[in-house]
Amino acid sequence: MSVAELVCQYCSHRNAGNPAQCGHCGAPLPAVHRLSSLTGHPEQVERVVAGAERAAAATESVVAGAENAVAGAEKLAAQQYPRWQWGAAIAAVVATVVGLGFTVVRSCSTPLASMPDMGIEQALPGQLRAAASCQRVDSTTENCVVPAADPLLAGGITGGKDLTLSVALDPPQRRADTVRNWRTAGGTVLADGVVFIAISPTATLRYANTLVGLRVETGSFNGRAAAQTFMARAGLTP
Repeated sequence: MSVAELVCQYCSHRNAGNPAQCGHCGAPLPAVHRLSSLTGHPEQVERVVAGAERAAAATESVVAGAENAVAGAEKLAAQQYPRWQWGAAIAAVVATVVGLGFTVVRSCSTPLASMPDMGIEQALPGQLRAAASCQRVDSTTENCVVPAADPLLAGGITGGKDLTLSVALDPPQRRADTVRNWRTAGGTVLADGVVFIAISPTATLRYANTLVGLRVETGSFNGRAAAQTFMARAGLTP
């Protein structure tokens, strides 16, 4: 069959010339034959068609080869690395990631009990910290003094005397014992929750923050009202 004789793909009707549609059923004819009528070189079009067919065959061969290679690789992996080994490897990776995350979280966390390394007085409220002069007794305790002339003691609430304070940061295992001992020691309890505040029978102020471990015990005031006045001025409130 020459290029000029076109066969319809729908009804197999043979058409003469270079029509765009089948003369029998009106269906469109292949574009490659219409190209021949435009170029005027049907032999070149035939070579193009033959080359395209060879390229298509080569492509199919390459695809088939790739599929065979993939199948072979899967079989090889299945033979050398059983499914349980893949599962174990994934579980090991997950465990490693979780362990690293836990380590990072712990390394980024600073326990409150380590605050003594920064200076125990740093845990005090700002007003009291600014007024007090402190000296370390041991790794968890400091003795502090507020001068009698300081505004925190205005009004003679200590009888014109300096106020001494014992300031400590208790570890978690000692905090409950401190509060329990103060609770049973008598006096007036002003707060009994996360923050415990009491005024003893001798008008000393007892303050404990069980969340951070801060413990403050003062010298005597001129009565309970004077102790409460200092508590408010110094920021030692619930």
